[in-house]
Amino acid sequence: MLSISANDLYVGAVVLIGTHLETVESLRRQATRGGLAVSVTFEASEPQRPDRHLVVEPDHEFALARVHSVAWIIHSRHRNARAVQDRARIGVPYALRGHWAFRQKWTVVERLVEEHTVLTHRPLGLDELPGLGAPTPAPPNPDSSRFYRLHRHGPAVLPTGDAVRGKLARLAEVHRRDHGPVDWEMAQRLPAGGDIYNCRSCARSPLDLMPMEVVVERTYRDIVPDALPSTWEYELCTAAAYERHVLLGTVTPSPQGECGIGDGDIVEFPADGGRTPGGTTARAKVVSSTPGNDLVTGVPLVLLTGPDGRQFHRALSGCARVAPPVYFSPSDEVTR
Repeated sequence: MLSISANDLYVGAVVLIGTHLETVESLRRQATRGGLAVSVTFEASEPQRPDRHLVVEPDHEFALARVHSVAWIIHSRHRNARAVQDRARIGVPYALRGHWAFRQKWTVVERLVEEHTVLTHRPLGLDELPGLGAPTPAPPNPDSSRFYRLHRHGPAVLPTGDAVRGKLARLAEVHRRDHGPVDWEMAQRLPAGGDIYNCRSCARSPLDLMPMEVVVERTYRDIVPDALPSTWEYELCTAAAYERHVLLGTVTPSPQGECGIGDGDIVEFPADGGRTPGGTTARAKVVSSTPGNDLVTGVPLVLLTGPDGRQFHRALSGCARVAPPVYFSPSDEVTR
C-alpha cells in the first residue's frame, strides 16, 4: 500500500488505521510546543464509531487505502491509414501536449481518452472471503479487476478466497515445522506452539497477515486537448488526481450537509444554464466566492475554474457545493 505523510494528506483521502478505513473530513495546521503539527478529523463511519480526531507531526505516515491516478491515451494513425495504428498511454501532461502525434502533419489523432484509476484496499475477515470453491465477485465494470492479497506479505495477487486460505495454511505449516524450539538433547526441532499471527518469524505484526480485498477500478472518457489540466506539467499527485476525479464526476464524496460556498470548494451547476429540468450538470472549483455582482442584473456571482484551468463566472444561486477544499486552506490559522 502507498504511504502518505500527514503534510501531503488531503480532504477525502481514505486511510487504513489498524483494521478500519477512515475518511479524512478536515485538515488543519496548528502550532504545538514541539513545533508545527497537523490536526486531522475523520468522518463518522458508523453510529457506534463517532468521528475521530488526531494531532500528528507533519511527517507522520498514513497507509493510503484508496489511491487515485490519472493518465491519457492517444489513439492515432497515419493520415492515409483507415484504422488506428498507435496507442500511447501517458501520465504527464506536458509530455502529452508535446507528443509527436499532435505535431506531425501526417498523423491523425482519432481519439484522446482520459483514464481514471482508483485502487482500493479493504481489510477483510476470513469469514468475509468467498466460500470454498466460490469465484471472486465481479469487478465494478469490465475494465476493472478484483483480487485479494495479505496486507504486508506476498504474493501481490491472490485471485480467489481459496488462494488466500491456501496461502495462510502453507504459512501455518511452515510455522509449525520450522519456528518451534530446538530440543538440543535430541538434536531436533519441536513443533511450534501458538499461531502464525503472534510469531515474529512469520510476521512483524499480527496485521501483516490480514486479508485484503483489492479493487482496481478504471473509467474512460473522451476529451479534447483543450480540456487537459493547464496548471499541471508533471504527473498528478494523489491529491490532484482525486480533485480531478471529483471535478469530472468519477467520484462523488459523501454529503457534507448544509454549508455555504467558500473558496476552494468544488461545486456543481446545470451545464445548460438550467433551461431543461434534469439536464446535464458540470463541476468546477471555486476561485473566489465573493467576486461581486453582475453589472446588469445585480445577481451575486462566483468565480470558478474548470478542469482545464480556465476561469469563468456563474450565478452563485445556481451552484451547489459537492466537496470541500481538497488541500489545506490558505487561510488556515496557526495558533498556539
